[in-house]
Amino acid sequence: MNYKLPVIIIPLAKGGFLARCEVVKANATGNTCDEAIENLREAIEDLIQEYGEAAVFQDISPEGEVQIIEVAV
Repeated sequence: MNYKLPVIIIPLAKGGFLARCEVVKANATGNTCDEAIENLREAIEDLIQEYGEAAVFQDISPEGEVQIIEVAV
């Protein structure tokens, strides 16, 4: 099954990037954005192996859609 997950990419002060997916409570770092995302994918796969798909994706529907909104403050 395929899930669409929101991922936040944050540049780190000492170089590299943090990829964060809060809905499955997973984080990963990498030297590039792509590497951080790939490492995050692997971290999520590890979570699935450890806890099972139902537990990892309990709050997510495969039919869900991910959108980005901007809020001005």
